[in-house]
Amino acid sequence: MTDYKTFTARDGAKLPYRHFEGPSDIVLIFLHGITEPSLYLREFGTYMSEQHLATVLLPDLRGYGENPLRRGDIDYIGQLDDDIEDLIHHIQSCYPDATIIFGGHSAGGATALRQTIRPIHANIHAYLLISSALSPNSPLARKDGNNNESTVSIPKYALLMGLNAIGITKFNHTVVYRRLTPQDKLHGTETCQLSYRLAVTRMLDNQYENYLRQLNASTFVLVGEEDEVFNAHAYEPLYNKYTPAKVRVLADHDHDRIVKSEEALSIVGEWLQDVRANQAKP
Repeated sequence: MTDYKTFTARDGAKLPYRHFEGPSDIVLIFLHGITEPSLYLREFGTYMSEQHLATVLLPDLRGYGENPLRRGDIDYIGQLDDDIEDLIHHIQSCYPDATIIFGGHSAGGATALRQTIRPIHANIHAYLLISSALSPNSPLARKDGNNNESTVSIPKYALLMGLNAIGITKFNHTVVYRRLTPQDKLHGTETCQLSYRLAVTRMLDNQYENYLRQLNASTFVLVGEEDEVFNAHAYEPLYNKYTPAKVRVLADHDHDRIVKSEEALSIVGEWLQDVRANQAKP
């Protein structure tokens, strides 16, 4: 059963998340991609809760959702990281004995990985990364230009990065990312333009190996072999270089099907059962 709830961030903002009640011993917090809110992950949350695998939370990150405070923008670089920390503390107060699993799909995976170098990482048992982004300059980035109908203004991005390096942040509201999907193919709650400060907070920096090295053997990485956004066959060698996390490439799945198909959901469910079994061992 799903329910829409809110938690209070440190600035007093009430931020929403979809709540799928399941077993109270494992709570999975799972983040959406770069332009879509958590709406498209409902089947994912429903499956995990109805199969009694976990209680699932699907946040609509600040700047996203049906009624965001300011669509496509946040107040400062890293604000989403602070929001995530506040959400995890909120969940710990609601489920004090639960094992916390954290992760995301696409850019949601990169946003989740940002927490590995923050203090809140100590409260996270494992990460679930599905078709996960890293840095735009990582080996996962496809070189064929097939990039999910989106464009990034590289000149603006580079200029703003340089300005931030010398402490000038007043232009960080500038839009640097645009989704180019035709209007008639949108459902209306997408966030199709991202400011520099929001776009930066959704990704890792170029030292992505510093984040990967923090992952433990309980972490699971899943990607579709037909992924049109990332190079599926680059995941295993890259992750194996820096982390003991398990990587699986699933045939006949693309970037979006990997969070919807019965086969993919079943594979994630089996992993969650293993997590529970290992937690139960003395």
